[in-house]
Amino acid sequence: MNGSTILQKLETYFRLSPAPSGLIVPPDPLEQGQESAEFVDGTAVRHAAVLLTLTRPCASLDESHVMLTLRTSHLRRHAGQVSLPGGSANPEDPDIIHTALREAEEETRLRPADVTVLGRLPPLIMPSAFHVTPVVGLIAPGITLSACPQEVAEIFYVPAAIVLNPGNYRINHMLFRGRERQFWELQHGQYRIWGATAVILRHLAVQLDQLR
Repeated sequence: MNGSTILQKLETYFRLSPAPSGLIVPPDPLEQGQESAEFVDGTAVRHAAVLLTLTRPCASLDESHVMLTLRTSHLRRHAGQVSLPGGSANPEDPDIIHTALREAEEETRLRPADVTVLGRLPPLIMPSAFHVTPVVGLIAPGITLSACPQEVAEIFYVPAAIVLNPGNYRINHMLFRGRERQFWELQHGQYRIWGATAVILRHLAVQLDQLR
């Protein structure tokens, strides 16, 4: 898909599904069937949001890219992993979209005014008891960003045609807390996109692929 086609499909998807229902389903069988609840394995659920941004195609480049970040190696959670900018909701956030925009600005200096929000995807409930809502938006190509050194080691872009192709994802396995877990993974150059980030990106890829 070229950038224009991706943008058209995104707009169609969010026009047809303005209020997402259900949950994003992870590939691990033990994580499936989770219902939106107040506790996960006895741990209180914490609401969070991530911002999934795509660059708009332009006259000089009819291609869209997805912005991703590489987390710093000293963080307590998901250190050194590829992620979508985001974080926990604050009590003063008026809604979950505000959470995603606020966190993205803190991590990448992306101003909320520079994001055209298209809509939300269904939430993903993680084993860590985070209830994560992905917010999807568009930004201009070549926009100036700056990584927050406390949280983000690098900001980079992957062609949307790669990220939004379900066939590019593979199931991988790892031993975690005494059991083997399954997860989606996409390798792009030096970047390994896996875990919750891959689950969210692949979910959107599948939704767009179903639009003919």
